[in-house]
Amino acid sequence: MPALSPLVVFKGRCRHQDEAILGRYTFAQVRLMDPYENIVIGNFLYTFGLCIGQLSEESVRPMCVNLLQQSPIDQALGDLMVANTGVTRLIEFKRERNASEKEETKRQLLSRALVGNPHLQAISREIHWYIETSDEANSLVSRVVPYLDFADTRAEATTIEHFTASSAADAVARVIDAETQAAYKQYVNLVAVSQGGLQGASGGLIVNYSQKDGLRYVLVADIRDLLLNHRFVREAYFEQVRQQAIELKREQAVREQRLSRGRGR
Repeated sequence: MPALSPLVVFKGRCRHQDEAILGRYTFAQVRLMDPYENIVIGNFLYTFGLCIGQLSEESVRPMCVNLLQQSPIDQALGDLMVANTGVTRLIEFKRERNASEKEETKRQLLSRALVGNPHLQAISREIHWYIETSDEANSLVSRVVPYLDFADTRAEATTIEHFTASSAADAVARVIDAETQAAYKQYVNLVAVSQGGLQGASGGLIVNYSQKDGLRYVLVADIRDLLLNHRFVREAYFEQVRQQAIELKREQAVREQRLSRGRGR
């Protein structure tokens, strides 16, 4: 049997560069596997970060990236929440083949909690999203729709590329005013309450990047503070930076004192 050239995979179709025959293996036997949600989440976060980096001219704003999947807060809120002073996105990822009655029940409870409140319904469609994955789609994402509308197959959808780029643009350039921020907080609280409240806790992490200092990470005791309080995020970040600067100066002074003593001998 002649040697085969390297295998190339395009959108679920398997071919050899020289169109050689795959022997007894057929397309059905070597088809792509349906991707798990965490694969898509990882790629979304990577491209989201790339977009923010490309759009940022100087320092990048502190950003809370909370991967809640499989955490105690997952059931009440969703798989992922990203937020800073310009953007808030609460996102649920689901495989197209994994229709979930539990997720539909969650959507119905939330929808009932929003009855008679068109303002919060609009907030929901702005910040709360449902991303459906499929191995049949070009980017492994078949639909991106507001969470409230995911059960409606006729609901207007966007692409993962547009969703990522627009969210990144808001994260870099937009400034959320106090009134809108309060509405976001109210909505996130309502989502949690409609599912029985935020149960359990976990530590959280703030990440920031600047050309001067590079990457900085700040730990906080409870992720729920990051989800609902951007003022806390900013204060925690800058207080930690201040403490790190003090500690660095102290260590430098100790080293200089030791060097000075060594020269005097």
